[in-house]
Amino acid sequence: MWLWSILLKERKGNEMKDYYEFDERYHQNNGGIWKYVAIALIFAILGSGIMFYLSPYVYERLGISHSLSLGDQPSDKQTDNTNEDTQQDSGLGTRGDLFIDSENPVVDIAYKVSPAVVGITNRSIIAFRDWFFGDVQEHEQEGFGSGIIISEDGYIVTNAHVVAGAEEIFVILQGGQEVQARLIGADEHSDVAVIKIEKADLSVAVLGDSDKVRPGELAVAIGNPLGHDLSGTITAGVISAVNRRLLIDDRYLDLIQTDAAINPGNSGGPLVNSRGEVIGMNTLKATGAEGMGFAIPTNVFLPLVEQLKETGQIERPWIGIMSHELTEQEASENGFPRGILVRAVVQDSPASRAGIRPGDIITGMDDQSIETFADLRNIIELYKVGDRVEIAIWRDGEVLNMIIQLAQMRN
Repeated sequence: MWLWSILLKERKGNEMKDYYEFDERYHQNNGGIWKYVAIALIFAILGSGIMFYLSPYVYERLGISHSLSLGDQPSDKQTDNTNEDTQQDSGLGTRGDLFIDSENPVVDIAYKVSPAVVGITNRSIIAFRDWFFGDVQEHEQEGFGSGIIISEDGYIVTNAHVVAGAEEIFVILQGGQEVQARLIGADEHSDVAVIKIEKADLSVAVLGDSDKVRPGELAVAIGNPLGHDLSGTITAGVISAVNRRLLIDDRYLDLIQTDAAINPGNSGGPLVNSRGEVIGMNTLKATGAEGMGFAIPTNVFLPLVEQLKETGQIERPWIGIMSHELTEQEASENGFPRGILVRAVVQDSPASRAGIRPGDIITGMDDQSIETFADLRNIIELYKVGDRVEIAIWRDGEVLNMIIQLAQMRN
């Protein structure tokens, strides 16, 4: 019996040993599985979070609406409406959203307008005396600007100051071809000129309605800043203001203001809107400031272009004085009436022939009172060259009425 007991105990001992060994292996294997489960759960949570934040960008790239909030389920009706809207408004944002075209319109504008933009070379001869040798020598100089082709048969509009004093004028077409041009007419007062080249089938600029221009619109300037080496330069900005009245060289110009970069050489080139229409002709920039360029509106220069093509000049009635607009304070302090103080009278002008003198004050014309330059200009523009007008003059406390015959303004 004791032997059997010993054998039984030994057998049970072996069984318990096997049990403990199995149990230990079970716990070891079971612990390894839970480690993998935990790692998988962590990566699943991280992946869900990343997809939540990245889903709007993914949907946008795939063109799928992401207007539903988290947890919403689209009904069949909603899905059908979305598809219908997409078909009807292809390329637009969802209904009620502000749509912004991601394409750059300046690329198409440049492609459309650039062939109608030319470079202009003004060649002139300057004579100067060599004081050492005592003889007169001549030197050729060149000026540069831009222009806009306005007809297929070669009419080009530019600034008067671009072609002022030119002995020869040359036009550089897109691609570099140089063609000699002739001056049709120039008006220094408005800074508008027309030249012509003998060439057919030219690319022509589309001229827009500058009266519809609004501040904040896209503005693109094209031209040759600093000369022909930089021909076809394109700059973009916005319309900063419209109807800017500036006094330039004793004359007023009504201009469009833009922050598109305009530099010497851009003069005469186009200012273009988002539809590729010319709304102005670039003419100057403010000195001492950046982002302040100015253009003559299309609706201002077009009538002048027609006159220049027909007669070579602009009919502009003129009296022939240099003057100063008296302010209310100046008039009160000096005992003068409000009006236009004559500082100088041009020789052999309508004013000199009528007997007007420096120091006179113009207070009226054609029974209308005059206090400002605008008053005087608006009245004169009602008449034609050759018309006779009554003008009221204040001189040394006495009012004199004179008859003045308007003449063509001299450049």
